[in-house]
Amino acid sequence: MSVLARILAPLSALPAKAFRVLATLGVTILATTVLGTSAVAGHGAASDASDTSASAQAAALPLGKQRFVVAIGGLRASSTQNWVRLGQYDFHTDGTVTERHWHWTQRVRVDRVYTGFVARNCPTRECNIQTAGGYQSTGASQTLQGTYTVSGNTLRVTWDSGLWEEWELASAADGELATLEYLGSNYTSTHGYGYGSNAAWDARASMSSIASADHTQFEHSYRLWKTTSSNPSPFIDSGDGSPFWVTNWSVCSGGSCLGARTSGGTAGTDYYVSPARSPIGHRRDTMWSWRIANADGRGEYCYTGNSHVKPMMQIIDDGGDFHGWVGVEASLNETVPDQGAYADDIGVFSIYG
Repeated sequence: MSVLARILAPLSALPAKAFRVLATLGVTILATTVLGTSAVAGHGAASDASDTSASAQAAALPLGKQRFVVAIGGLRASSTQNWVRLGQYDFHTDGTVTERHWHWTQRVRVDRVYTGFVARNCPTRECNIQTAGGYQSTGASQTLQGTYTVSGNTLRVTWDSGLWEEWELASAADGELATLEYLGSNYTSTHGYGYGSNAAWDARASMSSIASADHTQFEHSYRLWKTTSSNPSPFIDSGDGSPFWVTNWSVCSGGSCLGARTSGGTAGTDYYVSPARSPIGHRRDTMWSWRIANADGRGEYCYTGNSHVKPMMQIIDDGGDFHGWVGVEASLNETVPDQGAYADDIGVFSIYG
């Protein structure tokens, strides 16, 4: 006997009208009892599936991080067409990635430009800080779009052009940061560094907080194409694990830039750090350095020769803490025409801790 028949059998002796009312009620109760559980279960299953899908999408971000600062370059000792790119990668939960970058190459001569920040009351000479041409302007940047996949610890980014690059992912700073180690590509890139978090692009550390950080704990890693007077043949200079040459920064007047002098006197080198431009609402910094003797040799107070210009981006973790910079050197020869590209310094680096 069906469930419905068992419910209605005892009611058959009732008057017809009462029977019809109670029979209808019985069907309603039965429907609620039998179907209601399934309906609720179905709703719960849909909710669980939705939650699972959302979790899967969130997990698809590289170690759960959306925004990465990335320096990548194509550096070969035998070439004078090397290039570097400093960019911001935005990963999205639909599997797409968008990017904004600044690019320099030995094939295109780019002059140094002024940031507008003057280092006053610092250990350095009081000079208007320079950066690589174009970095002071968002208008000089370029963009890329593509897709990405994460397989184990390997992140592959495939740009719409079909070019791809691969990075090894690792968690850092107690999960507040992700690091990228360059693995390879199907185009001319050879080296790179990257760091990611969920901090907004306008989240940046102040110059005073940068100066107060323990820079002896920051590791300087670099790959740099260069020549020297003692080694005129181009080579890739490299280093890992040691602190940067400056570990003690002073905040200049106004709090908008940093200064430091190494070795002291006219035998030393002046180092500067400032934002790439004003107003400050971005993570783009720049480092500028030059030997004091070179300026004196040109009869200059502030050097206008082939100084070192290094566009950088601050590494900021999920909680807003500063972990250093990732950057490129784009010191292209301006003032020694007979040496051409052989007087360039171009490369990628990170100062991280």
